[in-house]
Amino acid sequence: MGEHGKDDIGRIRRRLSELDGGLAGLSERADVEALDTVRALVEIYGEALARVVTIATETAPGLHDALGRDELVGHLLLVHDLHPHDPATRIRRALEELGPRLAAELTGYDDGVATVSVEGAARAGGDAEETVKATVAAAAPEVRDVRVRVRTEPAFVPLTAVRSR
Repeated sequence: MGEHGKDDIGRIRRRLSELDGGLAGLSERADVEALDTVRALVEIYGEALARVVTIATETAPGLHDALGRDELVGHLLLVHDLHPHDPATRIRRALEELGPRLAAELTGYDDGVATVSVEGAARAGGDAEETVKATVAAAAPEVRDVRVRVRTEPAFVPLTAVRSR
């Protein structure tokens, strides 16, 4: 199995967005039977995926980690609560991908609240806080709140200003 390109991921993201819209339409129309069918199908696929993960873990211990690192498979594992990495690990990895234009570091994670310190917010362009929050939400949807602390550059203080007279 080879690497999948960014074009594949983009195509998949667009398709998932379309499907999400379709599910929202079912909900708006109160099509309970269709929603129940989708839920049952997702549950069956989740059980099958759990079995795959168990077999993979028993036969090739590193495979579960590799599956969790794949963007699409990792999200599928999250949906079924089968992801091999805890939320803090997933958040750290996702934040690393923001560099070098935005240096963000997970400085705390407790009871569903992530605290992220950010440097380079001015260089990042746009809204660095929203970028960080979206990144954390994508990596760890179970996070309830993201607190972003922007680190400011230390002010330049001339040596003559701190010398005693």
